[in-house]
Amino acid sequence: MKQRIFIFVIGIVFITSFVIAQQVTVTFWEGMSGPLGTTLQSITNIFNKENPNIDIKLVFIGNGSQLDSKILAAAEAKDLPTMTQAYPAWTAQLVYDGVVAPLYTFPNFSEVENELYPAEINLGKINGKVYALPFNQENYVLYYRPNMLAEAGINPPTTMAELQKDAKLLTIKKNGKTIRYGFAFRTNVMALTSVALQFGGGIYVTKDGKITINSTGNVKALSFLVNLVKKGYAYATAGYPDHELTTSSVALLLGGGAWLPYDISDIAGQKDGLKMVPVPYGPDKETRPALKGEDLIIFNTATVEQQNAAWKYIQFLLSPAVQLYWAMQTNYSPINKEVINMNEWKLYVESSPYNPAPIAEGLQNAISETELLPWWPAVQLDIKTAVENAVSGAMTPQQALDWAQQKAENIYQSYYLR
Repeated sequence: MKQRIFIFVIGIVFITSFVIAQQVTVTFWEGMSGPLGTTLQSITNIFNKENPNIDIKLVFIGNGSQLDSKILAAAEAKDLPTMTQAYPAWTAQLVYDGVVAPLYTFPNFSEVENELYPAEINLGKINGKVYALPFNQENYVLYYRPNMLAEAGINPPTTMAELQKDAKLLTIKKNGKTIRYGFAFRTNVMALTSVALQFGGGIYVTKDGKITINSTGNVKALSFLVNLVKKGYAYATAGYPDHELTTSSVALLLGGGAWLPYDISDIAGQKDGLKMVPVPYGPDKETRPALKGEDLIIFNTATVEQQNAAWKYIQFLLSPAVQLYWAMQTNYSPINKEVINMNEWKLYVESSPYNPAPIAEGLQNAISETELLPWWPAVQLDIKTAVENAVSGAMTPQQALDWAQQKAENIYQSYYLR
């Protein structure tokens, strides 16, 4: 099935409104490691073959903070590449530094914008104008062991109330020791946001700039997670839950869709199986996924020819066929709205043993776990610390989020008083 889609992608001939006469080299700093990097290189090879006048050179810098740190240092040294991936908060910093080319000024921008989910367009929008577009965006899903649930005579939970009940039912204890936890999650901002969105929270800064970390919805969500841990029905970990994802130690796991490719060889032999469903919803019964990932930005320090070439490449990356292939290979959410209507996607979902449909569901209601603010990375660390403190029992959920709220207000004031 995937080979068929790959051939489909190769057959694309992408046409834009401008022509580049001489070969232009575009340096793209990226942070896609392992199978993700292999897939990005394959896609880029197709683009380079279809566009002999453009040479996209991928330069792997490192994951997450490594890439962001290198970008900020390069901006300071005025030695930037043509384009890069960047987390939204760092995108905001680079925009304020005046080095980002405004994407809304490029040819065919409105056509590209209309093909993407509005919630994801907002990830790169500052003062109403788009400076970046999303690319590798994952949403959190609920992984579950179908055989474990079948033995318990239950279906995957669809509401938070069902998740709470099922976590208890699926927990196994013997001689005072927990053999299997009913539920597991990471003590990070993404887990909190994914649950908080179902309780009317998940928003940390309102549209008018008010910080709302300790909102009622956020406190309810953190209390929900903490109570499951206290009762012994949930396992919480700060690190990547590789063991929990690939063994029978948990029945339900809240995690990122793009985790799957890294562990698929181990999961393939998992006797209890592994499938995905959307994060259980709250009272309004509407799927509201949280998004995490990076934007694509072009630097205005590049030549006009390089910027145009980079824009052509971005259009290619965000096209329906490439987004289809990208989602199938990486389990990142397909951010082009057309993908879920494509027969190739429907066939892939039907044939996959993991039920990948949830990575594309509810994206019209999606919310980013981060804020497009240059001072936000420090706040995210404090929210993560608050989650850890609440889960460990060092603070109550209310105390923990009150603490993070105060820290965020102090960071905000310090930033704008500099």
